[in-house]
Amino acid sequence: MNSKKLYIWTSFVAAAILVFFAVATLFDLKVSEVLYARDNAFGKIYEAIGKAPAFVLSAFACFVLGRNAEINEKKKAKTYLFYILGYVAGALTFLDFGEMLFSSKLFALALGAVLSVPLTVTVYAVTKRIDGEKLAAMKKWALVVLFSVALTAVIVYLLKTIWGRARYVDTQTGDAMFTPWYRIERTGGDSFPSGHSAFAASLFLLLPLCGIDERLKDKEKQVFLVALAFVVVTMLARISDGHHYLSDVTIGFGIAFFIQAIVIAVAYGKKLDKQVLDGSNKLERLLDAVF
Repeated sequence: MNSKKLYIWTSFVAAAILVFFAVATLFDLKVSEVLYARDNAFGKIYEAIGKAPAFVLSAFACFVLGRNAEINEKKKAKTYLFYILGYVAGALTFLDFGEMLFSSKLFALALGAVLSVPLTVTVYAVTKRIDGEKLAAMKKWALVVLFSVALTAVIVYLLKTIWGRARYVDTQTGDAMFTPWYRIERTGGDSFPSGHSAFAASLFLLLPLCGIDERLKDKEKQVFLVALAFVVVTMLARISDGHHYLSDVTIGFGIAFFIQAIVIAVAYGKKLDKQVLDGSNKLERLLDAVF
């Protein structure tokens, strides 16, 4: 993947987001009325898996950094820290699924902790088979993943707190009234923007790997289309189950996508297809100092 492709694809997605956002501004409530289907299986499935890309990729990124610390840096404390963070990210992967099964958040966390064991064991086994040179090349990618996901999470949840928008499903039970996205009324809800749509967009972070992993070589277009399809389906699912409006999912997707595009562009510049780290990269030095 090169910088020209990133620019073209980013422009395409930006145009699509603007179109969806314009439609949402005018017909937010109408779209929800048409697509809403209470307690549908489609919505439930994506409620459980929509955030998984962000947490699975974060777990993998942590183990890549842990293996780098173990092999290339010989730092045990740093190694264990990243392995623990990877396990936590793995547990968060199953949190929504757990909350669907249990009314108690404690039980949901316990389920995530249990299911994270086979996930992180698998991730560790995969990273252990990567040679030291490729691990070094993947270090920058891992840092980009963690930085992008963390920044996306902070911005999304800050906006949720500030907007306090009620969900469409609550308007159907009479517990809330519809409010357009541009009106901040602090109703106590957390509809705007959509965290599921934002975290689903983390699949786009696989694109830089196309210049590192031979199995993904020359498959940038396929990766881009799969990521886009997953995000669009997640957006539809979240509207269909009444948890979000079109504006919610569009802004959630837009926030994540543009953060990723900017971070990737800054981290790699015109070297998206290179495997060798550029030690002069300012973002990489900053991220390496933090982590």
